[in-house]
Order: sequence, then C-alpha cells, then structure tokens
Amino acid sequence: MFIPLTGAAPVPKRTAPTSLLKLVAGEFAEAVARVWPEPHGAFLAAPAARRHLACLGFALGVDVAGLAAAILGARLRHAIPAVVCEASPGLERMLSRMGEIAFDADAYRLLLRLLVRPAPAKVLRHAETVDVSLVRRLAGLPEPMEQAVRLARDLTPEAVAVLREAYDALALRDGRAAAEAAASGWARAGSAKALFAVVRDDLTPEPPAPPHPGTARLRPLATKAEIRDAARRYRNCLADRTAHAAAGWSAFYEWDGPPGVIVEVSRDHVFGWRLDQARVADNRAVPEPVRDLLASELALMGMHVGRSGWQLDRLLNEDVGRGYRFWAVDEDVAEAFGEG
Repeated sequence: MFIPLTGAAPVPKRTAPTSLLKLVAGEFAEAVARVWPEPHGAFLAAPAARRHLACLGFALGVDVAGLAAAILGARLRHAIPAVVCEASPGLERMLSRMGEIAFDADAYRLLLRLLVRPAPAKVLRHAETVDVSLVRRLAGLPEPMEQAVRLARDLTPEAVAVLREAYDALALRDGRAAAEAAASGWARAGSAKALFAVVRDDLTPEPPAPPHPGTARLRPLATKAEIRDAARRYRNCLADRTAHAAAGWSAFYEWDGPPGVIVEVSRDHVFGWRLDQARVADNRAVPEPVRDLLASELALMGMHVGRSGWQLDRLLNEDVGRGYRFWAVDEDVAEAFGEG
C-alpha cells in the first residue's frame, strides 16, 4: 500500500568547493565551502577585502561560521576587530589592496606581524598593491630594512635569505646594535646591486696593521678606503681582494713610480711574507727597470722575492729533471711581476 509522505527530507547542502572557489580561496576553499556552501554565492560576490578577512579568520583559527554575517555584512571597521583582536589601524586599508586571490595562512600571519611595527606598517599602508611575495620578502628582511619596499620588490627570495644570513653574521661578529645600524644603511641603497656592494663591504673588517710600515717610495694601503681608491685609480680588481687583506693573508702597498705599481705581499709557510704579485695600471706588467728597484725595496722590508713555499713544494718530486719539468726561480719572479 502506498503511504504518502507528509514532508520531503531536506536536500543536504553540498560543501565541496567549486573550481572557482578553489582558485579564489586557495588553501581555505574547503573551509569556506563549509560556511558558504555551493555555489558559494555570498562569499564569491563579496568584495575582495571581505573575502580576505574571512580567510584571515581561518588562518587565525577564528570561528568564521559564527562571524559570517558580520564579515560579509557589517561595516568593515566593525567586522575586523571581531576577527583580529587588537588589529592594526592599517589593516582595513590593506585588505582592499591585496588583490582578488587569497593569501596562504603563513602570509596572513606575516602581514599581521609587519603591521604592528611602525616602519613596515607605514610603507604597506601606502603601497599601491600588497601581494604574498612582497609580504614574504619584507618579513624576511632584517627588521631595520622592513620599510624598504622598492628594494624588497627587486630582490629574489634567495637574495632576501642571503641578506638575512649576512645580517645575522654581522650580529654574531660585531653585536646586534652594530648589525642594526648597518642594516639601516642598507635600506637606503639605490639598487639591489648597490645594496650587496655595501653589505659585502660591511662584512669585511678593516685590515690588520701591515707587516711593515713601508718606505719613502712604497707605502702601505692600510684601510679598505685606501684599497678601494687605489683600485679606482689603477683600474683593476684590487677592491675584490679586500677580504684577503682583512683576513691577514695579504697586504697591499703602492709604489709611487713612475710608473705607479700596486704590490701584493702574502703570507708564506716557508718564507714568512713574500711578493705575490705586482702590476701597474690596467693590470699590465711592471717594466724591467722598476722590477729591480721594487725587489730591492721589498728585500729591505724583509719581504722574500722569489719562489714561494708552495712552488718549491711542487718541485720536490723524485722525477724532477727526469720527466717532471724543473723551472728556474726567475720564471716565478717574472710571473709575479706580470709576465706569462
């Protein structure tokens, strides 16, 4: 016998996210679908700022379902405190500049961390657009650089990581206050290239005192500034060798000429300090007449001019002169002065 139904059972709402919702809400799509079931019309039709607020609530573990009406319907300035306790005043402005696609949970939390600090909060409030990449880069920079939005946009994520590593290394060596002072200067760099040039310079300490105070014609380049100036005047890569001087393995001198010569002496495990190389401007070889004068001056300073301990070690071979070439000391000296 047929028994008529007194009432049809309600059709359960589908909470699976649609493709569009997955695109817009990202990792929060399933959570959004449970609050605003398919076709998710109320959520998808809402302004981007309100969608971001809802996703921010999910990222913070807030009861978004209980706040759904406020998030989509109340004045934004009233809905925000319900989702984010002690929200920064800049958050309302920020939500409207974050694009159409949801951030991931970590990026939302990083954004809130930046907004409670004055410097990054100020620049973020004035940024035309705020995206996940910018948030991650600013959050990865040393704190004194968190206002450097233009630099942050120029840096790759890997560059930000290297910069942070350099900052931590400086703090370890010189203390946190010194690292913060240096990073404040880094924030004013005009480009990524200029930024890394100044970071490398800050990481390189001043050289120790040169092994000899020099002579009337052969004066030491005792500071980083003097080494950089000589590199500019001689048009060579001397500036790239400041780390050698800072480590105490090399020292640099300038022969007053003419012609002027840049001389590098290096530590040697056999001879102490020895001539490593000497070059005139543009890395050209030292003229013959000047070589003898330089060699005599270096000898008076106690610097060895000749084969290095390493080169001598290479010749200590049972087959030398018998299948293994022996070369004269003069060849090594000529190479030091730029020949060969």
